[in-house]
Amino acid sequence: MIIPGGLGTGKNNIGVPVLEQIVQLLSHQFDITVFQFYKVNQGYVPNRFRLFGFTSGNKPAQYLRFAFAFYRENRKNNFDVIHGFWVWPCGFLAVVLGRAFKIRSIVSVLGGDASSLPDIKYGHLRKRVSRKIILWSLEKSDEATALTNYLAKNLYQVGLRKKLKIIPWGVDQHLFTFRDRVLQDPTQFLHIANLNLLKDQTTLLHAFKIINQSIPSRLTIIGEGIEEKNILSLIDQLNLKDVVTIHRQLPYEQLPDFYYRSDFLLHTSRSEGQSEVVTEAISSGALVAGTEVGLIHDCPEFCISVKVGDFESLAKKVLSLLNDDNRMKNLREKAHAWAVNHSIHWTVSMISKLYHSK
Repeated sequence: MIIPGGLGTGKNNIGVPVLEQIVQLLSHQFDITVFQFYKVNQGYVPNRFRLFGFTSGNKPAQYLRFAFAFYRENRKNNFDVIHGFWVWPCGFLAVVLGRAFKIRSIVSVLGGDASSLPDIKYGHLRKRVSRKIILWSLEKSDEATALTNYLAKNLYQVGLRKKLKIIPWGVDQHLFTFRDRVLQDPTQFLHIANLNLLKDQTTLLHAFKIINQSIPSRLTIIGEGIEEKNILSLIDQLNLKDVVTIHRQLPYEQLPDFYYRSDFLLHTSRSEGQSEVVTEAISSGALVAGTEVGLIHDCPEFCISVKVGDFESLAKKVLSLLNDDNRMKNLREKAHAWAVNHSIHWTVSMISKLYHSK
């Protein structure tokens, strides 16, 4: 596997928890070596797989170290499959190495590699060269997957001809266990995301302001990031200081308690690969409302969705739903069924089939 980062990285080694769980579960079936373009935290010990991290200070030197390590490990282990997570650069490298060493290549589209938001300088599809590399990598790979139809649609619109297999990342049903609930008073809203322009907390707060003017409600935000100062300022401007609480990044194991204490997850991102927090919320029994990106785009049958930036419609739809107990129950049941059918073990079984296929 070739990944940008996410294993043994970040505060408390939190990295990308679902990616780490997927690798660990796959390691029960396969002999796995992971090459990561990010330094592994000191003291982190991989569980059942090999992990090589490469610091990112000097890109040519980083890629050279990676190429040497790949060549050495391939000679020892005789790789059957190379799996690149995120098309650029990991998927591209998987295809190039696969062609060079005659090894099957799999490329997975996971987010920014199928997005274009020029005004905030986000997404590899906004640049001609990276867009061409991404399309070439997907066309030349032996297998190509995407987390959601939302991502696949973005790529088809810019010229991708190859059909992508849709394999969302499920969550651990034992950690995010479903709990039915009745609405609380005040109604509890939750938002979990990095605080930045992509996640668009401006839309979130304007929507919540309208909701809060109509019903007793509270909003909990979990996240940190470069927009924190502006978000705190907007909370002041909207007179929401008494009803909005912000927590910085928390250990992954603490998140279920926040979902259980919440009636709604509000997710207002401008683009998503899938949005794992949406998956965690529906698995836990919270209702989901937000912008039609990622999984919210793919699953309108159990998510309340609006156009990106449309805070007025978002608030209106949430307030309307709050008056319909039967519909809320129906949405929770459909969402829970999807989460069970697409658990992390389902995800691992789908990836396993790709590894076994010839």
